[in-house]
Amino acid sequence: MILHIIEDLHPESGGPPAVVIELARHQALAGTTVVVVCVDGPRDAGERARIDRLFAEAGVQLIELSREARAPRKALLAAIERLQPRVVHLHGVWGATVRHGAAIARMRRIPFVISTHGMLHPYALSQRSLKKRIYLAVFPWILGGAGELFALNREEAACIEQRFRARASVLPNGIATADYEGVDPKVFRSEHPEIGGAPFVLFVGRLHPIKGVDNLVRSYAIARSRGLTHELVVIGPEDGGGDAARAAAAETGIAKHVHFVGPAYGAVKRSALAACSAFVHRPRFEGFGLAVVEALASAKPVVTTDVCRLDGAAEADALVSAPDTDAGFADALVALLRDGRRAEGLAERGREWVRREFDWSRLVEHTEAVYRRVSHA
Repeated sequence: MILHIIEDLHPESGGPPAVVIELARHQALAGTTVVVVCVDGPRDAGERARIDRLFAEAGVQLIELSREARAPRKALLAAIERLQPRVVHLHGVWGATVRHGAAIARMRRIPFVISTHGMLHPYALSQRSLKKRIYLAVFPWILGGAGELFALNREEAACIEQRFRARASVLPNGIATADYEGVDPKVFRSEHPEIGGAPFVLFVGRLHPIKGVDNLVRSYAIARSRGLTHELVVIGPEDGGGDAARAAAAETGIAKHVHFVGPAYGAVKRSALAACSAFVHRPRFEGFGLAVVEALASAKPVVTTDVCRLDGAAEADALVSAPDTDAGFADALVALLRDGRRAEGLAERGREWVRREFDWSRLVEHTEAVYRRVSHA
């Protein structure tokens, strides 16, 4: 039995909850007994119903510690002792629940692995670096006791091995590629009549400063000045960066063309991807870019930068990697949308690359191989 432990399953927390839900589901569908433990599940009733349905269909058990006890650590200890997992799979580095999970697994001599979700990339470590150094010095067994650390890209894996002397491999975020095929674009447009039938370029992600939506808006303004007629649609929950993005739209005079529509999940998000002309992404840091992969699976051309670290994308010619400047990104976007044949070819190569590299069936095989190795060790 595999036990996944994560702080929460809030969709607004970004990639980690989505990855845990789908990884657990596909492991269970492949025949493994899987339990997911979190402190808090989704707050939204619709999202909770979706997850409950997915887990029920696959046979995944969900345990929410906040519902069981006021002392989550004691509840976690009781759950681990009751379940006796073959491997504990922790998600994240800094959360208290992950720390408790590592401590309990170590105490009970249960092998554990950690998916870092980009948190040990050099850029991520440079943010609030003193606090993180102290944390890892006080709790060295979090990384040192893990049988393996799953990094999001080769750069992070190399950092883990060199800096922490820990074994690391790359486990990219996966998707169920079939879910992005044959999607009706009218669902999203019907929910947002203010966009009408206008063509648009799309961003999906948390409105956090690290996502660089304010920089994206400035590039979009330049692109409009150079003849782009598409609207810009921004999908995602507020996370400290929305005000700067709206201010950039106002300052550049294109606010009426930028649509901040709030979060969208599941079928509505996939419909937005199906409806857009291109996906645009200009982050300050991105350890992987799950939304970029979802756009590629939707057969949409993507314009991003080298800051988005998707190993193999350049070799596969799967997307446009634009200069990370206001004008450079704008020029790349305008050039792509003026060349329909190029955009179509890019979209097709991107979709085939994602099918080949990021479908969950392949990633489940990798995790199982690691589980077997750490169990035997």
